[in-house]
Amino acid sequence: MPIIDPEVLAKIGRLDLQARFIVEGYLSGMHRSPYKGYSVEFAQHRGYVPGDDIKHLDWKVWGKNERYYIKQYETETNLVCTVLCDTSTSMRYRGSKAHKQLSKLAWAQLATAALTYLVVNQSDAIGVGTFADGIGEWLAPSSRKLHLMRVCAALEKAPNQRRTSIGVSLDALSQRVGRRGIIVVISDFFDDLEPIAKGLGALRHRGHEVVVIQVLDPDELTLPFEGMVQFKGLEAAGEALCHPRSIRKAYLEEVDKHLSAVKLACRRNNIDYVQADTSHGVDVVLSAYLARREHAAASGGR
Repeated sequence: MPIIDPEVLAKIGRLDLQARFIVEGYLSGMHRSPYKGYSVEFAQHRGYVPGDDIKHLDWKVWGKNERYYIKQYETETNLVCTVLCDTSTSMRYRGSKAHKQLSKLAWAQLATAALTYLVVNQSDAIGVGTFADGIGEWLAPSSRKLHLMRVCAALEKAPNQRRTSIGVSLDALSQRVGRRGIIVVISDFFDDLEPIAKGLGALRHRGHEVVVIQVLDPDELTLPFEGMVQFKGLEAAGEALCHPRSIRKAYLEEVDKHLSAVKLACRRNNIDYVQADTSHGVDVVLSAYLARREHAAASGGR
C-alpha cells in the first residue's frame, strides 16, 4: 500500500481545516500572532522600561502628557509544524488481523504524510523527521508543494533493526527546532517513561505546542492469542513460550499502567494526547482530532 492513499487524504481534506492549531499563528491563512513584536500592525502601548529601544517610543503621547510609552505591534506569521515519526523496530508490528489493517509503522507514515499534505496545502511550513535511537531522516520546514514528495521518500528510507530511544530523540529535536511552533510526535511510546516525560517537558518549556499520537496495534491492547504461543522480542533479545491466558491479566495491567503514565505526563505538560490503534483509519483519527481542536478553540479553550 502506498504511503499516501488518495481516498484517505480526500476524506481528511473535506474537514474544515480552520482547526486553529494556535501557537504563533493559525492554519487556513488566519495568521494573527498572539506574540507581540515590532512589525506589521499596531497593537497597544506599554510603559517604557530602561533598556527598551527608544525608536519605538511614541513621541506623540509624550508630547501630550510627557510620559514615555513604547508602541507594540502584532506580527503576522505562518504556522511552522514539525512531525517526528517513530521508525524503530517495534513500530513494524502488524497484528493478527493484518489483512485488515496497517502495521504501526505504515500507520504512522501515512499520518505523517497526511499532515504534510494538509499543512502544505494551507501554505504553511512543515518539517519532518524520523527517529529510533536518535534522529534519522530530517527535512527542514518547507511550504513548497514538492515538499510532500520529499517527505514520502524520507519516510520510506526508514532503516530496519533499530531500537527505540525516545528521550534522546526528543532532546535532539529540541536542538534542531528553534522557532516556536507545533510539534507532533507519532510513536508507540514503548520506552522508559522518565526520559520521555523529560523530553516532552523540555519542548513545552521552549514554547512549542506539542501533540502526542500514540499508535498501538489492537493485539497490544487485548492480547487476543489462544493456545501455546512463542513470543519474540522485537527490540530486545529473548523469546518466551507460554499460554497467553496465563499472563493476560498481568500483561493488560502493565499495559494500562504504562498508557496511563504517558497520558499523565502529557496532561502535566499541557500536551494534547491522542491514542490511535491501527484498526482505525488515519483519516478517522486525524479528522476527529482536528474537529475536537476546532471545537475547543471556538469554545475559548485549546
